[in-house]
Amino acid sequence: MAQIDVAIYDQTLHEVDKALERIKAMESPRHYLGMSAIGHECPRNLFYSFRNVAPNVIDGAGAKRIEDGHTQEPIMADRLRLLPYIELHTMDPDKPDRQIGFQLLLGHFRGHCDGIIRGIIESPKTWHVWEHKSVNEKSFNKLVKLRQTVGEKKALMEWNVVYFDQAQIYMHEAGLTRHYLTVTTPGGRDYTSIRTEYSKSYAEAIIEKAQGIIFDNWVLPEGISDKREFFKCKWCQFQGHCHDGDIPLVHCKTCRYSEPVKDGKRKCTFKDELIDDGMLNVGCDRHIFNPALIQAKLIEHQEDGCLYHIETADIFFVNANIVGFPDLKGRCDAIYTSQDLKEKIKSISNITKETVKLQGDFKGEVVDDPEKRWNKTSKFKDV
Repeated sequence: MAQIDVAIYDQTLHEVDKALERIKAMESPRHYLGMSAIGHECPRNLFYSFRNVAPNVIDGAGAKRIEDGHTQEPIMADRLRLLPYIELHTMDPDKPDRQIGFQLLLGHFRGHCDGIIRGIIESPKTWHVWEHKSVNEKSFNKLVKLRQTVGEKKALMEWNVVYFDQAQIYMHEAGLTRHYLTVTTPGGRDYTSIRTEYSKSYAEAIIEKAQGIIFDNWVLPEGISDKREFFKCKWCQFQGHCHDGDIPLVHCKTCRYSEPVKDGKRKCTFKDELIDDGMLNVGCDRHIFNPALIQAKLIEHQEDGCLYHIETADIFFVNANIVGFPDLKGRCDAIYTSQDLKEKIKSISNITKETVKLQGDFKGEVVDDPEKRWNKTSKFKDV
């Protein structure tokens, strides 16, 4: 743990950081996959993030970086507008109170660009998508060097693939072929820019990637590494879920019965009704985890629960809702509701021979019930 220099430590400013963290923690998570995030190199991170598997914890330093980015954007827009030949639109002409936004894949893939600009001296007649970023000095200097060494057109891809993917999908949706990125150091004291060309094939590949993240609900994508010690995994908020079997949050987006439908909504297939956006992070007592989010081998599943096998410990357990338990046709060492798994078990690694309790009512064979057969619901087959 880093030592705190008591000579410069300020308790008041420390408490300010804590207040910023609390404010960020109170923000509701997005219910869509962001076009600003799709370039993340780890598809599994995107899969977990889209389903809000864990709280999005932002520390004080991160909150201040976000705040600086938001603050510098309108300042940079005002600076550009100082030039009389610059035409910059930062709001939707049809909805002047809203940013220029884009939606794809039934409304589950969304983004908002900072603006649309024309009048740039390097290409005065061409409309560009405009984005602004505020970055630290090290990152800023790297971009300046890349622009000099690889050229302006290739610099963004080499510098930050997340920003590059964002630029491509925004150009695709705006119907434009150029992107103009302005970049400042913290506080906006230094700035530079790069222009990027549109690639139709690349943008379409981004959409295909997003489609898989959103709709392949039963397929957990590969991570960037199977080693939790990998340096990029160490900083990931989902490290425990990906490598250690931590149990996800219990709400509609982690539930097996939840599926994305049109207009950016989700539907509960158990109740056969749309889920109100305000309830997506609440869930109900019918909750059963999406098997892709549980780090154990799925054996069988039916409407009331899923049977798993922890191969390293040779333990079978069921995740069931309180409406009814599954008809077990063989061995089962324990049955847990989703809340039990989250609050009491916490991690698949905690299910051991010592911690499971045999549940006598479900030992051995049971009488076949035609009203409750394994794999009764066909949509859950071929996981």
